[in-house]
Amino acid sequence: MEKVLKVTAAVTVVAILLVAAFAGGVFFDRTLADAIDGDRRGSLTDTEVDDAVAEVADIIESLALEPSSEESMTIGAISGMLESLEDSHAVYFTAEQYEYFNEQNMGTFYGIGITISNDGDDLVVNSVIEGTPAARAGLQPGDLIVEIDGEARSRWDVDEAVLRIRGEEGTTVVLGIRRDGAEELIDYTIERAKIDVPNVESEMLEGDIGYVSLVSFTQVAATDVRSAIQELEADGARGFVLDLRNNPGGLLSASVDVSSLFITDGVIVTVEDRTRQVEKHRASGETVTDAPLVVLVNGNSASASEIVAGALQDYGRATLVGEQTFGKGSVQQIEELSFGGAVKLTIAHYLTPDGRAIDKIGLTPDIVVEMEHGLITDRETDVQLQKALEILRGEL
Repeated sequence: MEKVLKVTAAVTVVAILLVAAFAGGVFFDRTLADAIDGDRRGSLTDTEVDDAVAEVADIIESLALEPSSEESMTIGAISGMLESLEDSHAVYFTAEQYEYFNEQNMGTFYGIGITISNDGDDLVVNSVIEGTPAARAGLQPGDLIVEIDGEARSRWDVDEAVLRIRGEEGTTVVLGIRRDGAEELIDYTIERAKIDVPNVESEMLEGDIGYVSLVSFTQVAATDVRSAIQELEADGARGFVLDLRNNPGGLLSASVDVSSLFITDGVIVTVEDRTRQVEKHRASGETVTDAPLVVLVNGNSASASEIVAGALQDYGRATLVGEQTFGKGSVQQIEELSFGGAVKLTIAHYLTPDGRAIDKIGLTPDIVVEMEHGLITDRETDVQLQKALEILRGEL
């Protein structure tokens, strides 16, 4: 079964509404029954639990002013069970949402064309992709998303916000935006569309330094990064910058494959579940280059990004530059439901090759360079990239 890791980062998913990110964390498929802790039901027997649920359903059906549909009660029951876990990454996907989730992991994105993250209780627009519905509507970086389709929350979790904002091509979503601290919200009605954004961007810098930026860890991420590096080497690149800033994660297999482009042998990541059962994922041996490497990270680098950065740091294969990473080291499982949709919940955590547990901690770069995230789009003001180039010039 496909294993996935995503950041739903409790906070920073590059959601090209696109995403993810949901996606967060690390996901993989196992048996749902093995992931549910029966002790959480307290002292009630199985029969008493079933009777209690049926009793409440009968009361709702006979007395509620506006009785719920069977579908809505089922969804409510599922959501309630997930909430009982006190797991901030647990979430229910409708069949439609789960379809979008799978499309994203294939590298196909439908949404409005923004990246978002949590800043405390605020849901912030990090960037607006040119030529997308969000850009045409007038959304701006720094906007706060307060309402989605008329609903406000004290705190919108990135995962749920992504699920609400994404949708079928041609449908619309209404975002209530607070801009520059104003009290009055601005409503934007935006039509969803397929977002065509390359998952990898590359270019030559400073003559012999190749730059590769990876947006997310899709099924073809390693293939795309490999191709970019080979093309840059053909153009004369002797050192590389791998930019994982604002990358929320993706497939576990992709994180191992991307790491394997630079690490010849050894364990890339260890996954440990609640029974202390350990699963080790090793490098594939399919390296693409042994040239000097610098990896850029920031607070929005999470999950799969942290697996790659952590492995490269532990093996001394690359210098990490930037800011403390997000700290998404827990593992989520995605399990399809028989009646459509899926549930996601935390079942394990992962460790770097040196055995570091980074959940809620993150990775500390070898060289810390702080920077306002809005400056990342300008080469002249991108001091993190400038530091990476300085390091590589000293190694070439």
